[in-house]
Amino acid sequence: MSVRTRRPGGTAMSVRTRRPGASAVAASVDDAGGPEAMGDGGSAGATARHRVRRARPLVVGAAALAVIVLITLLSGTGEEGAPLSPENPGPEGARGVAQVLADEGVDVQRPGSFDEALALLDAGPATLFLNDARQYLSATQVATLTAAADRSVLATPGARQLTALEEDIELVGPLPFDPGNDTPPPEAACTDSRASAAGTITATGSLYSGPVECFPSAADDGTGGLYVTSTEGSVGVLGAPAVLANRSITADGNAALALQLLGFSPALVWFEPTGADVVAVGEGIDPLTLLPPWVDVLLVWLLVCAVLAMLWRGRRMGPLATEPLPVLVRAAETAEGRARLYQDARSVEHAAATLRSGTLTRLARRLRVDRSAPASEIIAAAAHRSGRPRDELEARLLHSPTTNRELVPWSQGLLDLEKEITPP
Repeated sequence: MSVRTRRPGGTAMSVRTRRPGASAVAASVDDAGGPEAMGDGGSAGATARHRVRRARPLVVGAAALAVIVLITLLSGTGEEGAPLSPENPGPEGARGVAQVLADEGVDVQRPGSFDEALALLDAGPATLFLNDARQYLSATQVATLTAAADRSVLATPGARQLTALEEDIELVGPLPFDPGNDTPPPEAACTDSRASAAGTITATGSLYSGPVECFPSAADDGTGGLYVTSTEGSVGVLGAPAVLANRSITADGNAALALQLLGFSPALVWFEPTGADVVAVGEGIDPLTLLPPWVDVLLVWLLVCAVLAMLWRGRRMGPLATEPLPVLVRAAETAEGRARLYQDARSVEHAAATLRSGTLTRLARRLRVDRSAPASEIIAAAAHRSGRPRDELEARLLHSPTTNRELVPWSQGLLDLEKEITPP
């Protein structure tokens, strides 16, 4: 079929398009007279292969994410790699002080749950060292443990966890600055004999206020200290648990303070709560603290991947056309592109309506019927010209296929009807 179109500058050009065969949907011309070809977009196998290729980056990304998560879960640090863990030999661990206490005859016990820790404390004289960095325990649980222990040392407890203690101990805030080489380490400056035996410590952390405040900060008005105890000394709050770490245990009086605090009883219950110890008490526990530590790293990694994906897709899309406008596009290309859009959208009824409109428009032109005439008038003229019964033409033109399999022969029948009807 030869179709004459006009360039934007007014020059006419002739474009030859091929009518579809059994594998095409149809060929039509819209109301403005431009060429339009409806194609089925290829076979089902080709369409499936095309979709697989498009989904390949997503599949690869999902597989990489699954592998990373699996490796992270399998190679997690666990309890032995946690900070201040008595089994962690790393710089942030506390295996050094735990080993020294064990050599001095202190039985260092590590319960795996709240109930087990409470049972060990009830079994005999023992000191409790509670390292709840993620604040899993409630205030009631903390108070229960401290009541069962001969002496308790709490490592940086939260303000919520201090509300149920018998004596008033409150969180003041973090240390105002990080002491440098030119800043003298904080001195005990209190009446507690254990803190006085240590003299000075080298560590940073949080300040607490209470009956007995030791190691105050020199940068503020003296309110609060890095180590606070109750009046009788049965409960101590250590705001600088880094003094127990392997990397700093030998600095200044850190070792002396650690041994004085944790070696008070023949048994030491070193309790590190987990998410399994959380109870519903209505104290407003932050749900983010219930997530494992590797979730934060995973979220950062996902954010970086999302930014890289946006940059990649943004650069890949680019401009639609690099040629100077206006861009000349072949009629066959536009027809095939629209046909693929219909196919991807599975819009069989819309495609059939477009084909029917194009056929009626061309028949009206050939039969010299007004283009605005209703379909019944065009069908009546076509029946008179071709000699076919009007009911047959109405059944052929007004029938709407519902599947691609029905659309192909129906569109071919429209083309055959147009060939039979010639201008008068």
